[in-house]
Amino acid sequence: MLKIIRRSSITIFLLIGCIVFFANSVNAEEKKFYVGVGGSYQWINFDYEDAIDWDESSWGINAKFGYRLSPGVSFQFDVDYIPEVEGVLKSVPSIDGEVEVQTAILSFKGYFPNSRPVKPFVIAGVGILHYDIDPNDIAKSLFEIDDNDTGVCFKVGGGTDVFINESVSIGLEVSYTAGTDKVKDVEYWNFILGAAYHF
Repeated sequence: MLKIIRRSSITIFLLIGCIVFFANSVNAEEKKFYVGVGGSYQWINFDYEDAIDWDESSWGINAKFGYRLSPGVSFQFDVDYIPEVEGVLKSVPSIDGEVEVQTAILSFKGYFPNSRPVKPFVIAGVGILHYDIDPNDIAKSLFEIDDNDTGVCFKVGGGTDVFINESVSIGLEVSYTAGTDKVKDVEYWNFILGAAYHF
């Protein structure tokens, strides 16, 4: 599964490269709606009840839908999928398992004024985070591991969108996402490179 995600991320990066190479730079600011997809790379910290430690990096997929409220502010919905991160038992590192993380986050995205076609931005939002643990049989026998849980999370970050033509932009985003309450042990840095279609 992880190999498929890596291949998908590489394909997305290549498509973005082709868009940049063949398109001419003009402003897409008049478009109200946009949809996008991108490859992502995460640095994850997930300490499950101080027993199992997931501190690995992983490739993932990001999808987004947005609406421009004004020239400087957009409302954006993001979905992130992070597959099969390896983790180990803190007391016995030879005992391991895997965890998948998915998030769905509503954010406000604010652009700096007079910055076109290259437009730096800040982004902040709140959403839902879900994790699904797949421990090996030994870990299951030693701990009462809850296989999955869902809770509220928040996200803060920033990045840059580059408008290639009136309908296409590429973007780089760096953000920090952390869970609260039932998923408070999950946090990660997310690096996203993607393309968006404006309409």
